[in-house]
Amino acid sequence: MPREAPYEAHAAPPQEPGPKVTAVAESEELAVPSVERALSGPSKDRPLSWHGRVKIVTGATQGPGARDQEALDRARARLPLTGPKRVLVLGCTSGAGQTVTTLMTGHIMASLREEPVAAVDLHDGALARYGAPAGWLEEILGGKAPQTQAPSRPDGLPPTRKGTQARLDVIASRGALGDGDEQLLAEYLGRHYPLTMLDPGAAGLTKLLTITDQLVVVAPASVEAASALADTREWLDAHGFADLAAHSVTLINGVSRRSMPDVTQAESVARGRCRAIVRVPWDDMVPVGGTGPSALRSQTRVAYTALAGVLVAGMAAAPIRRRQ
Repeated sequence: MPREAPYEAHAAPPQEPGPKVTAVAESEELAVPSVERALSGPSKDRPLSWHGRVKIVTGATQGPGARDQEALDRARARLPLTGPKRVLVLGCTSGAGQTVTTLMTGHIMASLREEPVAAVDLHDGALARYGAPAGWLEEILGGKAPQTQAPSRPDGLPPTRKGTQARLDVIASRGALGDGDEQLLAEYLGRHYPLTMLDPGAAGLTKLLTITDQLVVVAPASVEAASALADTREWLDAHGFADLAAHSVTLINGVSRRSMPDVTQAESVARGRCRAIVRVPWDDMVPVGGTGPSALRSQTRVAYTALAGVLVAGMAAAPIRRRQ
């Protein structure tokens, strides 16, 4: 874990438009069952030649195979899950884009799966500024049901058949989790949401990791990304979350041509230590007060769709051993 964990959601300084490559996954096959088996296995179970078989999955919105790849990503994101699941998004340094990743991925998940998704703000209150909270954590832990919010369809995706069920509900918080609150959080939110996105702060992070089914580690496309990723992995290992880290997804945020040397160095640290790497291109359309993926460039939205597919694929596979 980084020396400090402020977990900001601010974007990196403007850079040149990024390359069309947005995601790195560990399989050469397109058949969904084979892909899911590859994505579900921890790094220690992979063949020694795994490094040489990493496949670049393009996020381009044009060109041969683009539609097929996006269709595959959407199919992965719709895979059935057994029981409620939780995804924790962890920024490994200040300005990594933790909150924006939580927000955009939650919107994409809700739209593609046509079901409600919760985004829990245990960070700095930024999520609650994107829209009125559907509930407060303290009230949820007391047994109060969240208020259903009418969807505004801000994700730029086609309308769903289930109407109001495809929505992202923000659960805001006024304070840190108390002892045992993480288990109550998992139980009570699981009654209302098949998927929950967790946006953590430094306080209570270890508690939240014990109820996490999938971990996303976010690093900015900058010179400090490699060392921040290494520090984060060291912290996770030291605190008993090595298995969760081995099954995690690394997201490199704000990728551009100018930042590619830093991106390559960061990926050399992450490769072999996580289940997949996703590149999200630099997008000056990411608004400070935006409400969803409709504000993004199409290429960026495709990258978040790829991330959603990889995450659900992992959760649809064998459960991860978490520290108790």
